[in-house]
Amino acid sequence: MNVQLNNLENSRVEFIIKIDKKEFSDAIQMSFKKNVSKYNIPGFRKGKIPFEIFRKMIGVEALYNDAANILIERTYKNAVEDHKVEVVDYPSIDIINCKGGEDFEYKATVYVKPNVVLGEYKYLDVEEVRYEVNDNDIEQELQNLREKNARLILKDGTIENGDIVVIDFKGFIDNEPFDGGAAKDYNLVIGSNSFIDNFEDQLIGKSKGDKVDVNVVFPIDYGVDKLKGKEAKFEVNINEIKVKELEELDDNFAKTYSEFSTLDELKNSIREKKIKDNDTKQKYEFENSVIEKVCSNSQVDIPEPMIQSEIDRLIHDFENKVKYQGTTLEQYCQYYGIGLDDIRNNFRDRAVKQVLSNLVIEEISKKENISVNGDELDVKALELAKMYSHDEEKISSIKESLLSSYKDSLKRDIVMSKTVEFLVNQNKKRGIK
Repeated sequence: MNVQLNNLENSRVEFIIKIDKKEFSDAIQMSFKKNVSKYNIPGFRKGKIPFEIFRKMIGVEALYNDAANILIERTYKNAVEDHKVEVVDYPSIDIINCKGGEDFEYKATVYVKPNVVLGEYKYLDVEEVRYEVNDNDIEQELQNLREKNARLILKDGTIENGDIVVIDFKGFIDNEPFDGGAAKDYNLVIGSNSFIDNFEDQLIGKSKGDKVDVNVVFPIDYGVDKLKGKEAKFEVNINEIKVKELEELDDNFAKTYSEFSTLDELKNSIREKKIKDNDTKQKYEFENSVIEKVCSNSQVDIPEPMIQSEIDRLIHDFENKVKYQGTTLEQYCQYYGIGLDDIRNNFRDRAVKQVLSNLVIEEISKKENISVNGDELDVKALELAKMYSHDEEKISSIKESLLSSYKDSLKRDIVMSKTVEFLVNQNKKRGIK
């Protein structure tokens, strides 16, 4: 096999691969044995046709395409490995010569991982945003806890802002009911703005047992195309009016709704948790700022297949998310009046940003010789295994499986994390907001 490698524009290469005519002849014989049972020639049982008869009656040319595929499958992978090329897509194949008695020759054009030209990535001025915890933050958390544990009691009189109403409703457009426009015993918080237009405002002042016609207009940017900008009428029955009864914030509240004995202990716990959360948020945001700065200093021409592959991954994650919420991606698209292409377009900027950062971080890890040792691999595998099980025997088994089957992936994740840590340590925390 003779291989010629040519570099092309836009992070592409082409392999010109020539294979000896003897190998091509052998591939034709392999194709014949694999496909002979598909042909019928009078006087011969199926699958028992001699090659010479096949050549005369049908023609060996019928086997060329399959023989070519056999050779391409065998030789392309070897060419990529021998030349240490990191391909990022399936190749485009063009047959140059495919004739019996001659060398077989083809061209494979494929996108490869692009060259990354690094700019400055050390000693940069990167602004850090810090978040302080104040008494108002603590009080807000306590109020949230009160709201969460509030008792709902029935209310006489008229509906006011902040009340919870239990309603039946049915919506009409041009006097015709529409999908998704009806519900029974729906709990609606007045003032939450969870319903369109001024729906909630039109219930203020009404009483239990009232039947109300509510007239609204759907927003022009509403998620369902057929409802955008449409005038609608809702027939609403008011079944109940409720108000929240909040507990007093005292030591008894702390004992009832937390693991603490006093309100001061609960406040201190909330403060400690918010400080820890803020530290995590600050660390994450500073890391992102450093990475964005480093990426903006670098130059790389990202091949389109890498972007599309990342979009595929993001959509897969998004699909799992909507499934967890009890729906499908198709239903999600129908509800919001969008198509899969719209979702792909929405994910594009995020995908480009992610691919760029991965490429830049990977290049820095090579330049700085950031590597992984066996202990780090063990720790990472054990950490992941504990996410899947609490049983010690199963944890050990999962860990060994990860080290056996996903070692390269684990190494890559650790190197990326260590490189990000390296970048954070190499850059100054200049400003404070």
